[in-house]
Amino acid sequence: MKVKKAGKRVFGAVMSAAEKKAMDMEIQRQLAEYDRKHIREIDALVLWELREQLGFGNKRLKKFYDNFSRSIEALIRRYEMEQGDDVWLCTYKLKEIGCDLEKWEKERGDQ
Repeated sequence: MKVKKAGKRVFGAVMSAAEKKAMDMEIQRQLAEYDRKHIREIDALVLWELREQLGFGNKRLKKFYDNFSRSIEALIRRYEMEQGDDVWLCTYKLKEIGCDLEKWEKERGDQ
């Protein structure tokens, strides 16, 4: 890495392609670690909303939890691989049936 300086002040750096790739891989690894650390709260939020909004009972919640957990783990593993910013398959499939999450976010004001 080549550090850019003006006098004694550092104002940037230029990384080689290999350094940038290594940094990106480390960021992805840390994202996956963060997700694993907080997954129980995400699971709890989703399960609670299914119960409150759709009336899911314990049996349906457990069935959903088991399947959702496998999908979340696959998504986390995807972070750790070098797939760039490709759209996750579920996002693509939902869009195919008219559930455009990006559009919904804009409608809600999340940008």
